[in-house]
Amino acid sequence: MRLIKLFLLLLVTLLLNACGGGGGGGAGGGAASYTVSNCSDTGTAYQDAEYRGFNSAYHSLGPLSAVCASSAYARGATGDGIQIAVVDTGIDADHHEINGNLVSFTSGSDLVNSDDDPADDHGHGSHVAGIIAAEHNNNATIHGVAYDADLYIFKAFNSSGSGTDATTGGAFGKIEAIAAIDIVNNSWGTDADCSSASACRTAIGSTTYDNWEDMSQLSTPKISVFAAGNDSESEPSAECQTMAYNTDISAVSVCVVAVSHSSLGTDGGLLADFSNQCGKVAAYCIAAPGDRIYSLTHLGSYTYKSGTSMAAPMVSGGLALIMQEFSSLTPAQVVSRLLTTANDTSEYSQTAKYGHGLMNLNAATTAIAELQTINGSNLLDDPNTSYNDLVNNSFTSSAAFSNALNNALTGQTMEVYDSFDRANFEVGIDSFFTSGSYTSQNTIENHMARLKPKSKQTAKQKNLYGSFTVETDGNYIESSMFQSAGNFLALGYNQSTNSFENAVDPLSNFFNDSNFGNNYLINPYFNIGSGQDYFMSFNNNGSFGFDSFTKADGNDLGLAFNLNPLSSSDEGMKNAGDLQLVFGTNYEQNKFLNSNSSGVFSTGDLSNTNFTGIKYKKNLGGDFTFVGSGFAGYTYIDKAANSYIDNSTPLLTSSFTLGLAKANFIKEDQRIGFFINQPQRVEDGSLNLRVPTSSDRDRTVTYSNLNVDLEPNARQINLDIVFNKIITESSNLSANLTHVQNGDHSENSKNQNFISLLYKKSF
Repeated sequence: MRLIKLFLLLLVTLLLNACGGGGGGGAGGGAASYTVSNCSDTGTAYQDAEYRGFNSAYHSLGPLSAVCASSAYARGATGDGIQIAVVDTGIDADHHEINGNLVSFTSGSDLVNSDDDPADDHGHGSHVAGIIAAEHNNNATIHGVAYDADLYIFKAFNSSGSGTDATTGGAFGKIEAIAAIDIVNNSWGTDADCSSASACRTAIGSTTYDNWEDMSQLSTPKISVFAAGNDSESEPSAECQTMAYNTDISAVSVCVVAVSHSSLGTDGGLLADFSNQCGKVAAYCIAAPGDRIYSLTHLGSYTYKSGTSMAAPMVSGGLALIMQEFSSLTPAQVVSRLLTTANDTSEYSQTAKYGHGLMNLNAATTAIAELQTINGSNLLDDPNTSYNDLVNNSFTSSAAFSNALNNALTGQTMEVYDSFDRANFEVGIDSFFTSGSYTSQNTIENHMARLKPKSKQTAKQKNLYGSFTVETDGNYIESSMFQSAGNFLALGYNQSTNSFENAVDPLSNFFNDSNFGNNYLINPYFNIGSGQDYFMSFNNNGSFGFDSFTKADGNDLGLAFNLNPLSSSDEGMKNAGDLQLVFGTNYEQNKFLNSNSSGVFSTGDLSNTNFTGIKYKKNLGGDFTFVGSGFAGYTYIDKAANSYIDNSTPLLTSSFTLGLAKANFIKEDQRIGFFINQPQRVEDGSLNLRVPTSSDRDRTVTYSNLNVDLEPNARQINLDIVFNKIITESSNLSANLTHVQNGDHSENSKNQNFISLLYKKSF
């Protein structure tokens, strides 16, 4: 009967029977020019007494610190829900460190005694199981790498540590039939060389080989982890060598060599002197701590053991963390991520010894390449599925609803995917959204600037065809206006051409052209302020006219019909009256209500708003002038292909301004104005986001709906009092008091108050 070895070295005076290799502890190998490098173990909150209890003195670090396990814990990876089979000498099922993570023993799980109770009468299996999944926070001494994983135990080795092809192969046969099992730990192997698939099959036994191959060919294959062996040889065990000759097996299998701890003043982290090297299976091989590992005994206590038997369960636990963290990865991709992210610098760059290097669970649970959004497809690997880098997905919301959007998205998450293997990562949806703000420019400097003299130079020209006015700031044209003779046609650049707006704006009598608060009376649906806005108006007579609006990029197109029902005639000329009614529509490409979007949050080419407005001015006598305007509109959001903005209801928006100005206030040459304004606000309406929220090992993505009510929880009100006094022909005094309540329509905003006083004298 052929015996299979357990790859274990006991740090006691006697070695157990059938243990492979000689010697224990100590550092071996490594050229003098190489140094041991460490990964970054960042999850300090998880480095508790049990974390340190598991850690023996290892390269000035413990085993968990050496593989940076706490970084994975901090991201939520603990092995929860992952099922790991341990093919070994059984388990101490009553050990308080492991009993909570054991799955009920399966029928025939003891292959040695042909019963259902895989009790450990050796100690190797209990030690291995503790390294994988000893429990956490049970007021005990240690915890395992994947302390929330579930363990299936199969006893294939007897009290002497001996097993056969029948027992190991039989265990594999039972594991194959249990769909729930994800990973199989094998801290054992055959001390033999093989140079082909058939030779390896002969070396390890046909039952073991065939059932292992079958496990690897399942629709959801099981990951197999094997210890490399303890014979200090350049090639690992026959089981590991098999990976070089069978592609089904190698896709979901890992060979593990052991690195040493610090001992007798030597530097740890080098290949342990007992460990075999990766050799010709370097492509499927990785290193992990395996020297003086503190774990369980079969007698309810703890002990140190060394061997590649101890390194293998470190890797099985690491695979469980990766598998839990990334539900979208197939078993083969879980293995690929483990190997790709290993620490392969300096000492660990020696491929023949360490394969891919030392396991690094920090790197394994972070993005390898660019994170990307998926285009709305349900299949990660469909040839028609496309992806966008995160930076190419954004939404800059209008302040009309930014408060409501922020409140709705806070705490909501969605999935994005690593372009390396489509590993799924969870991100906050709000990270893609930027809030527009009415109050962001409300600074002391800008408030004072409202009262300062204009710095822009104005030039006017007039001829038979009309008049042309241009404002410049240095060498730059800020705005311009052309009005044809008879005012039939008006063309404006960064300047509204609506004659009623230009005539009734009382703020021009108090403020300069600062953007801060000076847009109280304009049509809010014809957005201005981009720096490349174009306006055109046709006025057949004083009774009605047409306004149009666009931008240089052509993404906006607006048209409005203006009716002046109180128009009058004066010396044969029609004049606009005190009232203007506005009816219009505005089309926006890839945005709505001036909210810009891109990527998976983009909107279609034809979002449109139908709006109406009223503007009124009236001289009330006694030097009093009343002005007012109000606008309301319904916005219909156009859906873009593959956008996460799935559908929406029409958005009702409103804005209004009321003002009262008095000339000769108390004294001549003194003016005062009172203004109340509500900037544009969504009064009703919602949109539905359909975002990816989960994915599975079949590479299928599931989407969830998030309905977002876009009505903010408050109403911003701006209150302005403005005073102006002409002192002499060359001097005047201006003052402005502004109160902003519920800034950006948010009940959580602090009120803003500004007072500015400006004295101007010309010399």
